[in-house]
Amino acid sequence: MSDFVHDRAPKANDTSFQYPFASAPDIIRSHQKDAYFQGVLLERLSSVLRNLYGARFAQTHMTGTRTFADLLYLSLTTLAGNRTLGEEYCDIVQVEDDTLRLPSAYRRGGYILASVLVPYGLTRILPAFRRKLRAKLEASLRRRNSKPDQSSSWLTNLQSYILRNLDTITSPSPIHALSLTAFYFTGAYYHLAKRLSGLRYIFTRRLDPSEQRIGYEVLGVLLVLQLGVQAYLHAHETYSSVPVVSNAASLSGGSAVLDNGVEVSLDPNAYSSNNALLFEDGSAQRDTSGLHSKIS
Repeated sequence: MSDFVHDRAPKANDTSFQYPFASAPDIIRSHQKDAYFQGVLLERLSSVLRNLYGARFAQTHMTGTRTFADLLYLSLTTLAGNRTLGEEYCDIVQVEDDTLRLPSAYRRGGYILASVLVPYGLTRILPAFRRKLRAKLEASLRRRNSKPDQSSSWLTNLQSYILRNLDTITSPSPIHALSLTAFYFTGAYYHLAKRLSGLRYIFTRRLDPSEQRIGYEVLGVLLVLQLGVQAYLHAHETYSSVPVVSNAASLSGGSAVLDNGVEVSLDPNAYSSNNALLFEDGSAQRDTSGLHSKIS
């Protein structure tokens, strides 16, 4: 695909305007602007809830309030066919990656569904799903441990591994991390929802030949190294000391669900059980905003 998008087919004695694809710094700057205004809207809504129902109610329903604020912001801008405040600030507009036209209402709605409603639904569904799956695994391990000939089978070891790493296995965090890594190298699809919806950004102004369009390949390399180290440590921990399961209760350790829907293991020896906190609510993208501004 070309790095430029034409506004119409070239004709004789006619010069078509070329719209270059937006660079990674502009996309990230637009996201940061939108995140700021979404935060302002969230603060206003939280203030209204505190005044009406009290601080405890506002804190308890913070996840739902944040989801409603994001949904309201995107409905007034993207769903209505308008640019967000961040997109206007950076002079960029989103187009369909296959037709290079303004996104249809179906794609705009699909993007909002994938970026706001699906993550909220996962925060409500995953904790209950993990509890049920954990209970089934523990019951299965107890039955197998009661039979000496099955206590060390490969299926028992597999179930033990899934039980110890249940939160990480059922978390979308690794997918978000891989998508963010791909963005750092390609400069396209900052959000996973943008990639699923097939939406890219283009500039709405002509770029001077002297303008340098930098990328964030350095951050991509750093994130690849981070993921590689985490994968190595996890593999080393798993294969160097394969535990002999003698009691399924020793693997459970119990769990607790935080206000934001994240299930946290209460086992102090479970290193990888709380990895869902690393990328929850898009914190991976927010944590790298400082590096973005430094490299820019």
